[in-house]
Amino acid sequence: MPANAPPTRKSESVFSKSTLRLLLMMAILHVVVTTAVFVVGKRAWMPSQFDSNGLGSFASDGFTYQDEVMELAEILKTQGVRVWATWPTQLHVRIYSLPLVVLSRWTGFNVLAVEPVNLIYYLAILLLVLKIGETVIDRRTGILAAAIVGLWPSFLLHTTQLLRDPLLITVFLVFILGLTRCLKSGYRWQKGLIAGVLCAIAIVVIRIVRMPMWDVLWATALIATVLIVFKMLRNRGAWVGASLFLGLVFVTILVTPHFQASLRNQQRVKNRRVLLPEEVQTLPVQEQIARRREAFGLQVSKDGGVEPSAAGSDLNADVRFAMTTDMIRYFPRAVLVGFLAPFPNMWLAPGKQVGLSGRLLSGAESILTYCIECLAVIGLWNRRKNLSVWFLLLAASAGIVALGMVVSNIGAMYRLRYPFWILLVIVGAGGALDLFRRWSQRPSPMRS
Repeated sequence: MPANAPPTRKSESVFSKSTLRLLLMMAILHVVVTTAVFVVGKRAWMPSQFDSNGLGSFASDGFTYQDEVMELAEILKTQGVRVWATWPTQLHVRIYSLPLVVLSRWTGFNVLAVEPVNLIYYLAILLLVLKIGETVIDRRTGILAAAIVGLWPSFLLHTTQLLRDPLLITVFLVFILGLTRCLKSGYRWQKGLIAGVLCAIAIVVIRIVRMPMWDVLWATALIATVLIVFKMLRNRGAWVGASLFLGLVFVTILVTPHFQASLRNQQRVKNRRVLLPEEVQTLPVQEQIARRREAFGLQVSKDGGVEPSAAGSDLNADVRFAMTTDMIRYFPRAVLVGFLAPFPNMWLAPGKQVGLSGRLLSGAESILTYCIECLAVIGLWNRRKNLSVWFLLLAASAGIVALGMVVSNIGAMYRLRYPFWILLVIVGAGGALDLFRRWSQRPSPMRS
């Protein structure tokens, strides 16, 4: 730690007793929920929402992945690790095939068969949320934020499914934790090197799993760098470890696109795509936004062509960006969509994929999200001199507004927003604890 850095309270170890208790309770909850999802699907109690394997219509990508997962498990058993590792498919599908190698002897594919991987993702996300909250504010904030994320109904359901989002969220939070620790207290050069390597791995995985997130990754790294440099200048400290860490981060971001040909084998999709992320990535930013937004209104037809999508939860789907001025005019609306969607007029209308129950759940979660956003403002105000809090909110805002510009479907918005929504939850948890302390410390009427 630099000589001029403010003293920090010694935190508990990563696997302290309180942390292990929290993770154990959450692990039991996740296994119970996954089992319940499987039983509901197997018994056909909600046939419009879950199939016999427990895959939900709200996470329809899983239907296209299940055959690939079984195929890869068979390849690993019969042809070995080398063929399995180089087989053209998506990285998250490759990872999901691992538990099937053992479990396929007794069962076919279902959500319980991939629960070992999903449980690891779920617990890793909660642990990272806890550590980010502890780093930026304090341990109680981290615990509360982890509990909110872990108990959030739609997030909990999504983590029982066959999706790439849990892997993406995990590595994104690794990236955020590395940046927040550098901003909060700096690194000795050894820890800066280790943190830089971990963040470099996270950056590469983000590139593989969701290439359209690349520009947001750039923005997040730049926001952190500006704040870190400002703190260096303010404290007049030469942070060798921080400089080494940032150097590794930016070298990785700059170099990784040049190795896209090597990464392509981990991104192969069997079904034809409406949009090829690799091709779009070469376009100017404004054209990327326009193309991706248009793609949400299209789908691949049965004959291999492209036709209008049948999705029923559109957000300003008629908006088109022909010029940069169109995006500037739409920006205020993008802020509203990013932070407030789904809007109240969508809460009571049945959705084509999630039905009325799904819409009611999204309405309840939207109300709670509005409360979290208000608490995040309180948390920021009470810690307005804490640059780490500013970083979390600025990084979250950059991602959320970018989604508001690009995404025109509420189902996609819900899933893609999770990494940035989690950052809001952490600051909001700090604001909630601030209000609780103020309320608990107010003078009692009996004493007065």
